[in-house]
Amino acid sequence: MDKTVKSRIKNIIIMTASLIAAGLMLCSCYVSDSSAGQENKPGGTIPGNTLSGNPVGNNKAGDALHNEDDESLKADKEIEADLEPEESTETYTVEEEPAEPDNPYMNKHIKLVLDNEGHDVFAPSTACLPDYRYGPSFIYNDDGSIDAWFSAPGDGSREYDWITYRHSDDSGETWSDERVAISPSPDSPDALSTCDPDVFYYDGYYYLGYTSTINKRAKGLCNSVYLARSEKPDGPYEKWNGTGWGGDPAPIIYYDGIDIGWGSGEPSFVVLDDTIYIYNTKDSYSGVPDRVKVTEVRTADITKDDWPRRLEFRGYAIIRNDKNNSDVNGYAYRDSDSWDVAYIEESGKFIAVSTNRRFKTDSCILYFESNDGIHFERVSELKTNVVARCHNCGIMADGRGHIKKDDPTMLGYAYAGSTGSRWGVWSTRIAPFTLSYTDEPDTEDEGNNNLKLPISYRNSASDAAPMMLTTDSLVYTKTAGRGAFNITYYCQDNYKRKRIIDRSEITILEYDPNILSVDEDNWISPRLPGVSRVKVSYNGLWREICLCVLPVEGYTSNEIKEFYPMTARYDMSIIQPFVIKIRPMAVFDNLRLHELTGRELITYGVTFSSEDENICIVREDGTLVPVSVGDTVVNVMTKAGLSYSVDVHITDVW
Repeated sequence: MDKTVKSRIKNIIIMTASLIAAGLMLCSCYVSDSSAGQENKPGGTIPGNTLSGNPVGNNKAGDALHNEDDESLKADKEIEADLEPEESTETYTVEEEPAEPDNPYMNKHIKLVLDNEGHDVFAPSTACLPDYRYGPSFIYNDDGSIDAWFSAPGDGSREYDWITYRHSDDSGETWSDERVAISPSPDSPDALSTCDPDVFYYDGYYYLGYTSTINKRAKGLCNSVYLARSEKPDGPYEKWNGTGWGGDPAPIIYYDGIDIGWGSGEPSFVVLDDTIYIYNTKDSYSGVPDRVKVTEVRTADITKDDWPRRLEFRGYAIIRNDKNNSDVNGYAYRDSDSWDVAYIEESGKFIAVSTNRRFKTDSCILYFESNDGIHFERVSELKTNVVARCHNCGIMADGRGHIKKDDPTMLGYAYAGSTGSRWGVWSTRIAPFTLSYTDEPDTEDEGNNNLKLPISYRNSASDAAPMMLTTDSLVYTKTAGRGAFNITYYCQDNYKRKRIIDRSEITILEYDPNILSVDEDNWISPRLPGVSRVKVSYNGLWREICLCVLPVEGYTSNEIKEFYPMTARYDMSIIQPFVIKIRPMAVFDNLRLHELTGRELITYGVTFSSEDENICIVREDGTLVPVSVGDTVVNVMTKAGLSYSVDVHITDVW
C-alpha cells in the first residue's frame, strides 16, 4: 500500500474519531480549560474505536473533511472498504506521568531517646515561693541561637501568670536576663492570666499564643485561647481583638462550655506551606460528672490577613480521658496534659509531646506521631533521663514549628522532683534527644524508671535583674474633672522585689486622647467619660494599665451598662460531646467588665429563649440542648431590658 493511501486512511480514522467526540462531548483524554476544578483523566477510549488520547476541541480533521469534493470522498470510501483488518487498527496513546514515590517513612514509627539527664534552665528561689517557669516554648534560629518563653508567676493576687522571655547563644547553656514579654490587659477578657505560651514566626512577626480567662469566680476555669504578635521576640505584643491587632483582646478559640470546665487552652502551632495547624487542650464535661479531655485540631490559610478568624475545626487529634478510661490499645491516661507539636521535615511526620501521670512519682513524657497533622497515634513513653513529677513539656523547633534534618533536638519540661509536694515550686529542665525510626513502635522505655531527683533551689540573688514594670493598681477609676490619677510605678526583679520608679523615667506609649490628657511631667488626667488602656514603658519593660473615667454623677457599680456575647454563633451536633452553655459578658456602670455565671444570672434576671425549640432548647442557666438538625436564634435578656441574640447551628455529625 503506497504512502498516499495510508495517509488518507489515517485522516479518515482521525476525522471519524473527532466527529464522534465532538458529538458526544465524552471520552476525552484531557479536560478543556473551561472545565476548571475537574480532575484530568488520561486514557479515555471511544466506544467502537481503538483510538485513544485525542484532545477535545481539535477540529482540524473535521475542517479537512469539508474541503474534500464528492469525488475524493467516494474514492476514500472505496479505499477504506478494501482495507485489510490488521492495517486499520493503528492506535495512538498518551503516556501517564509516573506516580510520585511513596513516603518511605509513611509506615515507619518515630523513636525518641533522651541522650542524657540534661540540665536545669530555671530553679525556684527560696526567697519568693511559689516560683516556676513551666510550659516552655523554644525556637531554634538559623544562627544557632535559641529564643524561649515560659509561664511565670504574676503579681500573686491580681494576675495568675505572666509570660517571660529569655535568649541563649550557646545551645541553652547560658541565658540572657529574663523579662516579661506579655501580661494580662486589665479589665479585659484576658485580665486574669497569660500562660501556657507557644510561639511561631511568620512573615516578620512572632505570634504568641496563650491561655487566659475572664471569669473571676471560676478561679482558673473557663479558659480560652488568645493570640498576640510582635516584630521582636521580647515584645511589646499587640493582641488579636477579633478583627485585627491591638486594643481589647478577644479569644481565637472561645470556650463555650459549662462553668466548671477547665476550658480551652495550651495552644501549639505548626506552619506547613500556607496552612497553619493549631492544637489546643479542651477539658470539659459531656454531663456532670462525665469529664472529657481531648486535643483539638484547627487549620487556616495563614496567607490571609485575618486568618485567626478563619479557623476550621478539623476534629480531635487524641482523646485522653482520665480515670479508668483507656485508648484502643489499653493505654490509660492519668492526668495527661498539654501538647507541643512539631513537623519533622526529613520524614514528613508530625510529632507531639506531652506528659502523663503529671506531678506523680511515676510521671513520664508521652510522644505521638501523625502523617497528616490531624490524626495522631500514641507511640510510647519516655522515662529514662526524665525527672519525676514532670509536667507541661515543649519540643524545640524552628520558627515554623519544623525540625530540620541537621538541627539539634531538645525537650524541655517543668518538674517537682522526687520530694516535691508544694504547688507552684518547680524547676525547668532541657535535655537533648535522638530521633530515629523503627518498623514497629518501640515501647521498651515504658518498662524503665524515671529519675528520682530532688529539685534544686537558688539561694543567692546574684542573678537578680529587672523583669517587669508594675503599678500599685491595674485599674484606676476617677470622675471627670477631679484631678490627675495617682499612679505609682515599680520595677520588679526576678525575685519579686520591687523598687519605686520616678514618674519622669516613665514613657507613656499609648492612650486615648479623647478620654485622657498627659502633661509634660507624665501626670495623666481624665477628660471625658470612657475607658482607655494606657501602655507605659521603662528601660525596655512595659505593661498596660486601665483608666476608667466616670461621669460626674449618675452611676452605680451594681447596674449593668452593656450586655453582649463573646461569640455570636454556637455550632453543635445532635450527639454533642460537650455541654455547651451561653455565658453573657457584662460591663457595669463603673466600667468594670465581668462574665455572668451561676447565681449572677438570677441576680440580674438573665433569661434565655429559643425561637425554635424544635431545633434547640435552652435551659434557664443558658445550657443549649440540641433537638434536630437546623438553625435557630437564642435571645438573651436582663430584667433591665438589655438584650442580644446569638445564632445556633446544629448538624448531624460533629
